[in-house]
Amino acid sequence: MQERESRCHIERTLRQAGLQKTAQRLAVLDILTRAEVPLTAGDVFQRLPEEQKVNRVTVYRILSSYTQSGIIREFASKRGIHYYERVEPGTHLHPHFICRSCGTMICMSAASELWWKMADTPDFEIESICISGLCHLCKIKGNKGKTDDKEN
Repeated sequence: MQERESRCHIERTLRQAGLQKTAQRLAVLDILTRAEVPLTAGDVFQRLPEEQKVNRVTVYRILSSYTQSGIIREFASKRGIHYYERVEPGTHLHPHFICRSCGTMICMSAASELWWKMADTPDFEIESICISGLCHLCKIKGNKGKTDDKEN
């Protein structure tokens, strides 16, 4: 039942954005909707089921159309890695922590009054809030800088 409601919600989202419903678009939006953290285009590509496999260019085109339609939010890390996350109506922008060593992404709480004030002020148009540093594991290991780059 929940699976069916999710699919109906995804189809409605595409319809409201004026985008044609295709199997590939449905699959990509389903992946982004289920994701607990922002994903790279490579992450989305890898998570596509075999029967929905398309080339990477198509994944980028779908992500671009979703970004332009306001369905997803795109932001880049300091290392130039682009991440994508689902924008749900009624939810606010929240900051992200990105480990500069391993690339781990953590969604942080948007509870800070500062974020709310800036987001609600017409003087600002905030697109993303990214904080970088070392995650707990990399700090313990003594990793100071870049190691493995996540695929863009």
